[in-house]
Amino acid sequence: MCSKKPKTCKPPPCCLQCPPPCCSNCPPPCKYKPVSYCIFDLESAVFDERNVYQRACREVAQEYDCTVPDAVLMQSGPMLIGEMAELVCRKCNIPVPWEQFLLRVNERAIELISNPPFMAGVERLVRHLDKHCIGLALVTSCTEKLYKGKIQGHEEFFELFCHVMHIDDPELNQPKPAPDIYLLAMSRFCGDPSAGCVLVFDGKPKGIQAARDARMQSVMLPVSNLPCCWSELATLRLDTLEQFVPEEFGLPPYGTEQRRRSSHMRASRMLSIS
Repeated sequence: MCSKKPKTCKPPPCCLQCPPPCCSNCPPPCKYKPVSYCIFDLESAVFDERNVYQRACREVAQEYDCTVPDAVLMQSGPMLIGEMAELVCRKCNIPVPWEQFLLRVNERAIELISNPPFMAGVERLVRHLDKHCIGLALVTSCTEKLYKGKIQGHEEFFELFCHVMHIDDPELNQPKPAPDIYLLAMSRFCGDPSAGCVLVFDGKPKGIQAARDARMQSVMLPVSNLPCCWSELATLRLDTLEQFVPEEFGLPPYGTEQRRRSSHMRASRMLSIS
């Protein structure tokens, strides 16, 4: 069993059953630069909230007998929520001020994210990485209070992360697309890793921009209709984490635990026979 990772920056635990981090020596084949730490964005790589605000915009617009075309939502992809609300009001002739429209959109979005679904493949990946003592961190656009409410019922899963970066963290200067949140999350890992040893999982263009500016590799999990040009800064673009191949980044492949247990059982049987 792996030693439980500390929640503060202390010397990392000694885990004799897990392979050493592969930042320096990675067994082939590695398709990308090997990593030994991973940071996940809560809203777009753990919970699937990528379309929440666009869906909220559509539903609130319908309350005013207005329809939001796909082209308008596509244009709003990299925008902040307030900018998106202003754009929708202007393009779709919403008969209220955009500030009022924004308030209603936020209310509807909160209702939609009260019980968000997990991204496909994320539970398997996070538990696999944790078993191999890979450092895991989480970043979120929620305040600490909202975060605690959002993860209700999933507390055991989120205990697998070494630490969580909330948007109201006193040390956080600027939100995404500035790189601050990822750099701060990296600084709180044990072992003092460099940015090149960190892999970011994010589903939004501004998150990928933040990872790129932090000089970290990134896996983008965008909505299906996002133009390819908006994911050019990502190291890898995937439709789902079920497509992620850990060993391409020097991480332990799936199935390692079963092979290790089988080899231990064979060794035990041989010892008992002898």
